[in-house]
Amino acid sequence: MGRESHFDVAIIGGGPAGLAAAQVLGRQRRRVVLIDNHQGRNGAASSVHMLLGREGMTPEGLILAARRELAKFPGVSLLSAEATTVLVEDAKIVVSTTGANVSADHLILATGVVDQLPSIPGIGTAYGKSLFHCPLCHGFEVGDQPVVVIGGSEQAAFMAAYVQDRISRDVQLCSNGEPSFSPLTRRRLGHNDIRVIEDKVVAVEAQPGGLMLRMADATAVTYRAGFVSAKYSQRSPLVHELGCTLRDDGRVRVDHFQRSSVPNVFAVGDMAKATGGNMSFVATAIASGVTAAAFLDEDIFAGRWASQSTT
Repeated sequence: MGRESHFDVAIIGGGPAGLAAAQVLGRQRRRVVLIDNHQGRNGAASSVHMLLGREGMTPEGLILAARRELAKFPGVSLLSAEATTVLVEDAKIVVSTTGANVSADHLILATGVVDQLPSIPGIGTAYGKSLFHCPLCHGFEVGDQPVVVIGGSEQAAFMAAYVQDRISRDVQLCSNGEPSFSPLTRRRLGHNDIRVIEDKVVAVEAQPGGLMLRMADATAVTYRAGFVSAKYSQRSPLVHELGCTLRDDGRVRVDHFQRSSVPNVFAVGDMAKATGGNMSFVATAIASGVTAAAFLDEDIFAGRWASQSTT
């Protein structure tokens, strides 16, 4: 690929959503460039779950398998680079990267989100190994073992109750010194025998087969695993530079075909959401990429069909 090339579709982001979109478009013989900086949200995890036929596969293994599959489609180009700017010029989308500059008629954003973990020393060393943000994805493997949920919000309390109901009766809720539970929530936690630790966490230590929380009162508690009610933010500033409309939760607002508010720009994966809910899985990310690419392929043809003259 030269330093400036034109494609039918440019995809920014090479996680499951972006790769799925590239596969669909490659199969339809579209000319596609996939720009990837290799910074996926799931990279910290040791395994992928709830993905039919790929249960327990490593995130790296899943990405490598998908990239190998793309090699059979001559219309798909892979560009390892950081997309730095995106401009819309004369109905053409121009993407500047740390590698080559490319242009395309359409753009699919698959740049993902970044989890905002609590500011606790050492928490990053455990994240993805024994500390997770999704009980549905990583709860089964730690079933019936000591588990802690870190967070002082109503959502954290809900997560702790869910973990107790589905994963382990041995669950504690650590508010990290910042409890904001309503009186009703506190009564519910007590009714379900979920112990609330009010003290501040001063350090998280990853350990073989678990993690340890060191508290401000000098005590230390060991668990098999932990879950954290983490917020997230857009990984790439391109979303804001393009002027995409965002939902209240910070994700790109899209319709059921993954179209954003910006013409010819789609958004897929964890960074985008059509309506309601907050669930993000590898499987749903893949589904959003497939949906966007399939609709876009048909839409490209429909436009050409409608413009044909029979005279």
